[in-house]
Amino acid sequence: GSMSCTLVPFAHFQDLELTRDFLSPHRRLGSAAAGKESGKSTSWEDGGWGAWDEADLQEPEEEESNSKNQQNYWLQECVLSLSPTNDLMVIANEQKAVFLVPKWKHSDKGKEEMQYAVGWSGSLNVEEGECVSSVLCIPLASQKRSSTGRPDWTCIVVGFTSGYVRFYTESGVLLLAQLLNEDPVLQLKCRTYEIPRHPGVTEQNEELSILYPAAIVTIDGFSLFQSLRACRNQVARAAASGNENVQPPPLAYKKWGLQDVDTIVDHASIGIMTLCPFDQMKTASNIGGYNAAIKNSPPAMSQYVTVGANPFTGFFFALEGSSQPLLSHVALAVASKLTSALFNAASGWLGWKSKHEEEPVQKQKPKVEPATPLAVRFGLPDSRRRGERICLSPCNTLAAVTDEFGRVILLDVTRGLAVRMWKGYRDAEVGWIQTIEDLQERETEKMDSSPFGNAQGPSRVAQFLVIYAPRRGILEVWSTQQGPRVGAFNVGKYCRLLYPGYKIMGLNNVTSQGWQPQTYQICLVDPVSGSVKTVYVPFHLSLSDKKSERAKDMHLVKKLNALLKAKTLDPDLIEAEAKELILDIKYPATKKQALESILTSERVPLASLTNITQTLMDNLKKQELESVDEGLLQFCANKLKLLHLYELVSKLNSQGIQKETSPSDDDLAKLLRLEEKDFHRLETLLENYKKENTQTTTQLTDEKDDVLSVKIFLEYLEYEKDVITVRNMDNGEYVALGSFFFWKCLCGESSTEEMCHALESAGFSPQTLLSLLLNLWLSKEKDILDKPDTVSCLHTMLSLLSKMKVAIEESWDTQSVSPWWQQMRTACVQSENNAAALLSAHVGHSVTAQIIDSVTEKKVTHL
Repeated sequence: GSMSCTLVPFAHFQDLELTRDFLSPHRRLGSAAAGKESGKSTSWEDGGWGAWDEADLQEPEEEESNSKNQQNYWLQECVLSLSPTNDLMVIANEQKAVFLVPKWKHSDKGKEEMQYAVGWSGSLNVEEGECVSSVLCIPLASQKRSSTGRPDWTCIVVGFTSGYVRFYTESGVLLLAQLLNEDPVLQLKCRTYEIPRHPGVTEQNEELSILYPAAIVTIDGFSLFQSLRACRNQVARAAASGNENVQPPPLAYKKWGLQDVDTIVDHASIGIMTLCPFDQMKTASNIGGYNAAIKNSPPAMSQYVTVGANPFTGFFFALEGSSQPLLSHVALAVASKLTSALFNAASGWLGWKSKHEEEPVQKQKPKVEPATPLAVRFGLPDSRRRGERICLSPCNTLAAVTDEFGRVILLDVTRGLAVRMWKGYRDAEVGWIQTIEDLQERETEKMDSSPFGNAQGPSRVAQFLVIYAPRRGILEVWSTQQGPRVGAFNVGKYCRLLYPGYKIMGLNNVTSQGWQPQTYQICLVDPVSGSVKTVYVPFHLSLSDKKSERAKDMHLVKKLNALLKAKTLDPDLIEAEAKELILDIKYPATKKQALESILTSERVPLASLTNITQTLMDNLKKQELESVDEGLLQFCANKLKLLHLYELVSKLNSQGIQKETSPSDDDLAKLLRLEEKDFHRLETLLENYKKENTQTTTQLTDEKDDVLSVKIFLEYLEYEKDVITVRNMDNGEYVALGSFFFWKCLCGESSTEEMCHALESAGFSPQTLLSLLLNLWLSKEKDILDKPDTVSCLHTMLSLLSKMKVAIEESWDTQSVSPWWQQMRTACVQSENNAAALLSAHVGHSVTAQIIDSVTEKKVTHL
C-alpha cells in the first residue's frame, strides 16, 4: 500500500513494434527506439504525499504533432481491449487484429516481469469491406469445483461495421457469428455478476449489450455463456474427430429501437431498477396526467442512457415483460470438416448445383429480427453539446460523460441530473476506481469522539473518477461526487485509458462468494514506454478534513509496518523510507506508535535506529514551541540515551583489555583478608562442592548470553526523570541483562572502571547495578568455580559500585546495619548456589573492611 494514489506498472510489451507495423502496413512508423523505455516509470511511481499539490505538477504544453509524434499516435487510432484478468489483450485496426498474451520473462534488470507477446495475428473480416469497430475480451469462469478462481478461457467479442458480432477463442478460432442488425456496431459493453452491496439493491443479471446507431441489443449473459461453451466444445470435437456436430442452444436477446433521438454514439446499460413509491407516482403523473392509475407494486425496468446529440444524454426505460426475448438459432461458424467436404464433393460430382449458382446461397444474409420501439423518456437537452463517451460507475449510480467541448460531466443516473462539470479536457478518456475500506484501519483510527464514531458496521465504499487528458499528457484522480483532486501523474500524450467495467462472466451469488478474482479496475497503456500501468488509490483519500489526516496517518503506519516486514535487505533503503514516513505522519501519538514499531523491529540495525530517532527529534525541535509535543520529544530523548548506552556497552564489551596474570593463592587470600589456613579450608570446601554438584540445574548453558539484541535491551529498560529503571522481568531475563553489562568485566576481558562509569553516567542507581551483578554472579556458579580470576574482578567491581554516590549513605555508622550490605546479604541467603553465595559473602566482607579502613583513615586525618 502507499500513502497516496500511485501508478503501478504490471506488464510490458515484448513485440510492440511488430504489432504496430502489422496493424499499419501502409506507413513505416519510425525507428524501433520507441517501446524500449519500460524502466522509466519509477519517477512517478514513487512520489510522496506532497507530490499531489496542484502547483507541483508540471503540465506539458500542447504542441503541434510532427512526424516524430505521429509514430506514437498509432495506438489511438486502433480499437483496444484488455481482459479484466489482464491475461489477453486485443489491438485491432480496420480488418487486422493482434491477440497479445502474457509471458513471464526476466527484464534487463534481472527482475521477473510480465510481457505481452503476440499470440495470434491476422485479418478478421469475412464480408467485403467490413472493418472492426469494437472489441471486448470477456473471461469466462470455470465450471469445475476445483477451480482456483482463474478464468477457464477468454472469449474475444468483435463488432464490425457490417453489423456482425463475431466470437473468437484466444487462438483466433471463430466460434459463432450473429447479424443482429444491419447497421454498423458502434459499441460493445458487458456486465458481469456482482454481489449486491446492500440488502435492498436489485440483483443484476449478466449481459452483453451492443449499440447500433438507432438500436440496442442486449444478449442475456447466461444464454451467451452456455452458447459459447457449447461452441467451444463443438470446435474441439470437430478438430479431434472431424464428423461430430452438436447444435448449441440458441442465444436469447432483446432488441430495442431507440426513438426521438437524433444521434447516438455511446450507451450505458444501467440494469434492472425498481422505483420507490414517490418516484413511481411522479413518473405516472408525468406520463399519464393527474388522474393516472398507480399500480400497487412498482414495475421493474431496464434503464439505458445514451449520449450523442438532441438530447445530449437520453434516458430510456424498458419495462420488464413488455417484450419477449428473441431467440436466434446460432449459425455455427465451424461446421464439421467431413460434412462440408462431402457436400462440396457431392455438389460438384452429381451436378446438383453449379459453382456460380452456389455463391448466392453462401452470401445470403441471415434473417434480422425487427426491433421493439422504445421512446426516450427524458434527457438533458443541450442543442449545441454533442456527447462522445459515457462511463458508468461500479455502483451503477453515477456516470461520467465526455463531450466535444472538452468537458467531463458527472451524471446522477438515478435522478437524471448533471451534478458536476470539469472543464478543459479535450479528447478525454475516463474510468472509475472503487475502493473498499479496510475495517482494521478503521479500528485503529479511533477518529471520532462521538459515541457512534467507532461502531463497526459494514466497510464503506469510495468511488474515484480517473480522467486522462491526452492533449496535456496528464492522468488525474478525483474523489466523487464533490471531492477534490487526490492524485495526478504526467504520463505522456499517446496513452490509452482502459476501463472494462466488468470482471468474469459465468459467476453467480454462490460461486462468487468463494473467491475474489484477481482483476484490475483500470489501466493505462503507454505505447512509448511499452508498458501497462494500473492506478492504486487508498480509501482514506475519499475522507475529508481531520478524518482524512488521521486515516492518512494510519495508512502511513501500515506502510511502515509493511516496510519493516519486507524482504528487502538494504538497511540504507529501509532507513531512508522509514525517516520519510515517520516525518510525514502528522499526529504525535501516531508518530510515537510508528517510532515504537521501528524500535521493536529486529531487522533495523542500531545505527539506523539511532539515525531515525535523531532525525525525528531534530524535526520536533525545529517546530514552533507551541506546536511541539513535549511527551514525544521526551520519549525520543529517552530512547536516544538508551541507544547510545547500548552502543557504548557493546563497544566496551568488544574492545577487550590486556588480561592481567591470574592472581596467586596468596594474592587472593590477601584480597579476601583471610589467614592462610582459612583460605585453604575455603579452597577445599569449594573443591568438594564442585565434585558433588557437577550437574547443576540452575546453570545457564547459552554461550552467547552476554550478547543482547537492541530490541530486547530497549524492552528491559525505561527512563524516568533521568533515572534508568529495569522493568519487572523473570530471573533468566534479569541474568541476561546483568550478563550483557558485567560478564566480560568479571572474566577480566573488559574494563570494569569504564563500564561502571558508563552505567553510572547513563542514570543507573548503584542499587540496581548491585542487584544485576549479584543475580549474574549467583547464577553463574559453575563458570565462577572454573575461573578463580572472577573473584578479584568481583572485588574490583563491588568496590567501584560501593564508591558510587548514594550507594552507602554518608552518615552510615559502621556499627549499624547498612541497607547497601543488607541487600547483598539477603541475595546471598536466598540463593541456592552455595559456593557462589559463599564467595560473594567473603568478597563483600573484604570490601566492607576496606571501606571501614578508609573511613577510619579519614577520621584520623580530620583529627
